[in-house]
Amino acid sequence: MSNTSGIETREIADDELDGVAGGLSASGSVEDLTANFVPGPNGLPILKDGSIKSLSLTVKDIPLGPIGG
Repeated sequence: MSNTSGIETREIADDELDGVAGGLSASGSVEDLTANFVPGPNGLPILKDGSIKSLSLTVKDIPLGPIGG
């Protein structure tokens, strides 16, 4: 049984994002990141596979207003 918390999502309209003073503030952390790449077209690397043990992301400064309108 996992003890991860639920994730709440909501679509944000472009005009709501335009009204955010100073833009968005995002922070996060990654633990034990591994990634394997293969050569792709024009020498650009393509992600073949990878894994992350732990990922945390926080985004602030988005005025959402009341949920459920």
